[in-house]
Amino acid sequence: MKVIFIFIDGIGVGNENRETNPIYAAKTQVLWKLMAEARFLADASLGVPGLPQSATGQTAIFTGVNAPAVLNRHMSGQPTITLKRLIQKLNLFGELNKLGLTVTSANVYRDEYLRNMLEERDRRNKPSVTSVMGMAQGIKFRTVKEFMNNNGVYHDLTGERLKESGYEVDLVTPETAAKNLYALSRSYDFTLYEHFITDIAGHKFEMDKAVEVVEKLDRFLGELIRMLDFEKDVLIITSDHGNLEDLSVRTHTMSKVPVIIKGTQAERAETIVHSLVDIMPFILELFRRGNKLHDKEN
Repeated sequence: MKVIFIFIDGIGVGNENRETNPIYAAKTQVLWKLMAEARFLADASLGVPGLPQSATGQTAIFTGVNAPAVLNRHMSGQPTITLKRLIQKLNLFGELNKLGLTVTSANVYRDEYLRNMLEERDRRNKPSVTSVMGMAQGIKFRTVKEFMNNNGVYHDLTGERLKESGYEVDLVTPETAAKNLYALSRSYDFTLYEHFITDIAGHKFEMDKAVEVVEKLDRFLGELIRMLDFEKDVLIITSDHGNLEDLSVRTHTMSKVPVIIKGTQAERAETIVHSLVDIMPFILELFRRGNKLHDKEN
């Protein structure tokens, strides 16, 4: 069983108003249907007053711990020292490793960003939740060279932002990005890809640009789904909080987030996802059941 987990930053389940929701304003073939058929709708507020935010929401997803309750507030941006310690002690990559499973992040980092992020003494680029998780487990981070070799995916899918940063790279289509993700995922039990340009688009408050982001994401997901064998593969898609689905406000939203799950083997999992903290237990149960089934067959 191969599991691909696509984390999409800042996308909740909103109304179908084409004036305010770019998911419905865009010409999409896949995304709106995936969201409409989401297996679960997860609470992102976790019982803590205020708008859900990235650092605490992502920590909750990737540790299974109520991070807003730990801090007694929602925290934006990158994780605090308290959250880092929590992630270093308990995280999804680590728990999967304990089950004897191989994990990877498909995300490509700019070379200078990665060098600085890994430099503790003079760190200007503070690591995200998933980066802290990767560092804690010693995974290999992917560089621009790997993007050029079709062995990684940039956070904007196409590499346009790499080119804008001065890198001499060939742009790829969303479909090619999907093919690259699929190809590299064949070498691992669990592959994570983080797509956070959606949250950036939501904060920019510009419908045209948001629609462009959604349509590229839709093409990417459509091609990936076309290639996956859902008798053997599992695709999980979720988010940390709402934002992009409601451009009538500049802030995050209180919307629930979709937990999209495709794959026959995932149908056996009994864990119910009520909130962000239930996502990691769902994934762990999925693999434990898969391991037991494999043992019986052998």
